Amino acid sequence: MKLLHYIFLLAVAAEIGVPAFLGVPMVKTELDRGIAMANVAASEVSVFYTRAEEVYVKVQTLLPKINGLSRDDRAALRMRVTDLRMALDLVPGAEPAFPQPATNVSGVPPADL
Repeated sequence: MKLLHYIFLLAVAAEIGVPAFLGVPMVKTELDRGIAMANVAASEVSVFYTRAEEVYVKVQTLLPKINGLSRDDRAALRMRVTDLRMALDLVPGAEPAFPQPATNVSGVPPADL
């Protein structure tokens, strides 16, 4: 598996498209690893949080380089990327990637002026 991973990264570095049969398992493995690290991170300064963030950035870079993805594979991988982002946002002290609108004391967003 390490040899395939190495070949995949070389192809990406050379800006060559990677076939889905090679890219999908690699990206899935990276996403699983990132989600696991985000789930054990105690805070945003944790080494696990940092590594999970690195996985998130890496996967965002790799996904467009995979050729021949079926619609189902693309949707499944995007869902896993969203799962990783959510896991990262739930780490105590982490800044959410998509800030929530401000609310008043009653929990209702302020009206637009």
